[in-house]
Amino acid sequence: MNPLNMAYADPTEDQKAALCAYRERHGKRWKSHLLADWLKSGAPDERPELRQLRNSHGPSWLLAYRLP
Repeated sequence: MNPLNMAYADPTEDQKAALCAYRERHGKRWKSHLLADWLKSGAPDERPELRQLRNSHGPSWLLAYRLP
């Protein structure tokens, strides 16, 4: 099975809130910043909900995801 074709569960409300907060802190290029944080195993200000998404969904999901 191609991992890029996998269906992922929708982020929880807490995970969406963490993504929104991260976007607010990092601006227009928030995904690039978060991806870089994920690739270096986190950042000091990274919330646990973002680590959960990194572990369960991964970078390819992040690049395709759009915040509501």
